[in-house]
Amino acid sequence: MAKVYLAGIEASVASRLQLALEIEKHQIEHRPCSAPVGDFLDADIVFAGGDGKQYLTLLRDVRRARPALPFIVVARVPETSEWLDALEAGATDYCAAPLELRQISWLMEPVLRHVRSANA
Repeated sequence: MAKVYLAGIEASVASRLQLALEIEKHQIEHRPCSAPVGDFLDADIVFAGGDGKQYLTLLRDVRRARPALPFIVVARVPETSEWLDALEAGATDYCAAPLELRQISWLMEPVLRHVRSANA
């Protein structure tokens, strides 16, 4: 089980993401992208979306405070420039909505391996 934060993700995308994560028994919490970076540091993974400026600011702040925290950007439009901006800022991955349940599991797999090895 992982602690997952959803930050600034559109409601319809967040509900699909939450459904997939709850099936796997993950603990999910919602936070705005504008929340202080300290609100995210106890997570095992952060999924963020919404306004590009907000999630990029959050991503940069998280990277300064906890460089290895997995951070996945979930965007509505798969613009190449946004995808590159997110990865250059340190995102672990970038995916476009709508998300498939299998895709969410695929994104979580390496994170869970990391959490399990850290807890072992």
